[in-house]
Amino acid sequence: MPSLTKRLRPWLIALTVLGALACGGWGYYRWCFPYGWSHSCDKQLMFALRLYAEAHNGAYPAGRETPEASLSLLYPTYANAAVLQGKTVPLHEVKAILERGERLGPDTCGWHYVEGLTVKDDPQLALCWDKAGLGHNGERRSDGGRMVIFVGRGMEYIPGAQWDAFLEQQQALLEARERKRASRSTE
Repeated sequence: MPSLTKRLRPWLIALTVLGALACGGWGYYRWCFPYGWSHSCDKQLMFALRLYAEAHNGAYPAGRETPEASLSLLYPTYANAAVLQGKTVPLHEVKAILERGERLGPDTCGWHYVEGLTVKDDPQLALCWDKAGLGHNGERRSDGGRMVIFVGRGMEYIPGAQWDAFLEQQQALLEARERKRASRSTE
């Protein structure tokens, strides 16, 4: 009769292999989803912003201490905590803040929001994008690109290789907007 050790050896080996695969699988999952899986949907945010602007004479949320706090004005009528969290902040944190009647800040909102725009602004102006550059379900993107919500033309994916040029273009568009507003106010 084989010893207990010999009978258990195949099982121990199998458990060791399964454990290693599970840990490797977890490591792969954590690499793919660095902040965990989420569905903070860009499209839902785009529609929430559009509905807010329609109800506020064409103005997108503005006027709070930070752009993220202004974006919080979408809650609860236009967007829920799962949309406003972005793809990097845990839902329970965002939900607790919003349910207390407080506003989100730079560390508690995963969206980069450009405050102060209206539906009448240049449709090439970006309104919002994911700060970390993650995919639809919070997955890491291979090229580092981002989905961007624009003032007047929906959404567009900007590949990582074009991101810096995109940011420069946005800065130039915002500066042109400010010059135009300043010239109107002096007339």
